[in-house]
Amino acid sequence: MDANDGRLSAISLQELTGLETDVRRNSRPPRAPRTTKRAGVPRRANSRRGLTDPARHSYPPVEAVRRALEILRALNRLKIGSVSDLHRVTGFPKPTIIRMLETLIVDNYVARDNMCGGYRVTRKAGELNSGYAGISMVIDAARPWVLELTERLKWPIGIGVPDGDAIALQFWTGVISPHAHANTVLGRRPNLHTSAMGRAYLAFSDEAERERCFRQMRLDPKLRFGDEEERQLRQLLKRIRRDGYAMREPRTWPYCTTTIACPIRSDGAVAALATISFFTNAIAKAEVMQRAVRPLIETCAKIEESIELIRCSMEIA
Repeated sequence: MDANDGRLSAISLQELTGLETDVRRNSRPPRAPRTTKRAGVPRRANSRRGLTDPARHSYPPVEAVRRALEILRALNRLKIGSVSDLHRVTGFPKPTIIRMLETLIVDNYVARDNMCGGYRVTRKAGELNSGYAGISMVIDAARPWVLELTERLKWPIGIGVPDGDAIALQFWTGVISPHAHANTVLGRRPNLHTSAMGRAYLAFSDEAERERCFRQMRLDPKLRFGDEEERQLRQLLKRIRRDGYAMREPRTWPYCTTTIACPIRSDGAVAALATISFFTNAIAKAEVMQRAVRPLIETCAKIEESIELIRCSMEIA
C-alpha cells in the first residue's frame, strides 16, 4: 500500500468516526416538550400558590392514618368510650378499632382505664391542639377575608404575630396579587418602632406589654432608642390609637411602597396584625383612607368575629 492509500485510509477513518457520531446523535429519542403549569392542574402539598385543594392530592391518602384520626376524634367527643361505642359512632369493624386503639395507647394518646369502663384520651392528645390556638386559628379565621380583600383591591395582605422584639410575618397573599413588590415576605421580622405592624402592636397592646417592649428597645444598643426617640414614638402611638391604624416609617425600605397595619384582637389582647402594602405613587394621599385604610379596618373586624366563632365552637366541643 503506497502513501496515497494511507492518506485515504486516514480520511476514511475520520469520515466513518463522524458518521458514527451522527448516527448515535440521530438515534436518540426526542426530548419531551416542556410543559407549563396550567390552571386546574393539581399541585403538590407544598405549593406556593396558596392552600392546596384537599380534593386534589399528590398521593392517595393513607387510610390507616385516616381511621386512626377518626377513632381519636370520636373518642374525644365521647370522653369515655368502649369498642362498641366507637363501632356505633364510626362504623369501623371492631378488630380495626382495637388495632387503632392499641396503637394510640402505645404512643400515649389513649388510655384504657378499667376504673372508667372504657377508653379515654390522655393529656398528650391535648398537645395536638396546642399549635392551633395561636397563628393557625388566626389564619383559619382570616384567610377567606384577606383573600377576598386581595381580589378586590389587588394589593397584597399580610398577617403577622408578635414574636419577642419583632413581628413574625406568617401569611401573605402576594402570590395572588398582581402588584406584589417582592417574591415573598414570609419569614421576615419587622421591628416594633418603625414598621406598621410593630407600631400597631405597641399602640393597641395593654400598658404592661407596651412598657415591656419599651424597656426591651431601650436596652438594645443597635436601635439607638434614646429619650427623644421614645418621646416621639409615644406621641405617635397616641395618634395611632385615635386613628385605628399605623403606617410604616416612610424613610425605611422598601422606599417605593406604603404599608398600613391594623390590629386583630381576641379576648382583649392583640392576637395578630394585618397589613396592606401598595406602591406609594399608585394611590393619592387623599384616597388612601377610602381605598386602603377603611377596607383593612373592616376586614380586621370580620376576622375578629370569625375568631370568636371558632373559639366558641371549640369550647362547645
